[in-house]
Amino acid sequence: MVRKGIRLITLMVSRDGFYKMSRLYVTPDSFFLKVRLLVLDTYKCSKPCPDIKLGSRYIVMGQIYHRRRHLPNDLLALLGGKLKPGDGLLRSNNYVKRFNKRRHQKALEATRSKCR
Repeated sequence: MVRKGIRLITLMVSRDGFYKMSRLYVTPDSFFLKVRLLVLDTYKCSKPCPDIKLGSRYIVMGQIYHRRRHLPNDLLALLGGKLKPGDGLLRSNNYVKRFNKRRHQKALEATRSKCR
């Protein structure tokens, strides 16, 4: 918990996970993504980890691993044999640039915004 009402959650997203973030689309079977969500308004939730739903008020603060070798060794050990050849591959460098730029903008906006 960052402070009351705000949590930082880390999720590993594979081809079975999200396929759309903001207006940027990726092919679900061509990426492996580490996503940090800055979840707002969680003070109303008594669960230790609130349910994440698309369209809820959260900010994506992810890092894209566009090559498999960029995954940390401890993460590869944890995932074991769950990664298949090609997992972790993201073909579009433009997507990575736009994602990171938008991620940075959203993080800045979140620090300035007030809950409604």
